[in-house]
Amino acid sequence: MNKTFIIGIFLFVSSFSFSALSENKILNKAEEHFQKKEWKEASEIYNIVLNGDKGNISLYAPSIIAAGKCNNYNRVISYISISENSGIPLDSVLKQTLTLSLKTRNTDIYENTLLLIKEKQPWLKNFVNNHLLDFYFNRKNNIKCIEIADAIIEGKPKNITDIMIVKAKAMNDIGDINSAVSVMEEVLNLNPEIAEARLFLGYYYFLSAKQSIKDGNFTIKLPQKRGKKSEEITYENTDIYSALKRAKSYLDIHSLTNKRPYVKNIIKEIDAMISAFESPISSN
Repeated sequence: MNKTFIIGIFLFVSSFSFSALSENKILNKAEEHFQKKEWKEASEIYNIVLNGDKGNISLYAPSIIAAGKCNNYNRVISYISISENSGIPLDSVLKQTLTLSLKTRNTDIYENTLLLIKEKQPWLKNFVNNHLLDFYFNRKNNIKCIEIADAIIEGKPKNITDIMIVKAKAMNDIGDINSAVSVMEEVLNLNPEIAEARLFLGYYYFLSAKQSIKDGNFTIKLPQKRGKKSEEITYENTDIYSALKRAKSYLDIHSLTNKRPYVKNIIKEIDAMISAFESPISSN
């Protein structure tokens, strides 16, 4: 008797005598097939069990993964509908599906599920986009992360600054630093108190200045008028000096220095660098 035939008999009997069998035994069988990566068998059993126990949230993630491995996305979307009709929060279903997809290295199924929900249930577009944003950001898929962030920002959500920060980080990761800086500055235009944006910009200008000094990218600027005393002569590099001033303006606020002692140390270093650029040059 071949394996397929045995499974067929099992499913046939299960469908007519579900109440006569222990649910634990059925689930154990499904889990056994799942662990062995026997996706078709696992999917068929999970499908029977889930339809008999629609309120059991723990069934949805393995059911979705098994169906996805069989490319049966019609079944996947049906599980999403069943969960919604059963009063199970979609957020919980997706969270458990993501956890299991990461564990089994099937994150493509989670992504495809989100894209399918957005296609079949367009009224959930914003909800799904937020999940996609988290997924792409955590997976370092920066290009898709930026695309999704733009789509969310276009709708002007209440948490728009949070989305903009994620977008800026993704831009920074792909090396588009200037764009990242511009977005972070836009964040502060919307809300000057956001610490993450202030830290990002403060560090950016501080480190830029340090690197320029290390590379020797500064020049001495002497006053044009003659007859001034040497102690009044100062030197500076406009870009570096400006960067240091901007770094301090972003970091030197009570909401940062009060909770982050290390920021105070950075500000001290910035002040010392600024003083060095303002100190007199002795004449020879």
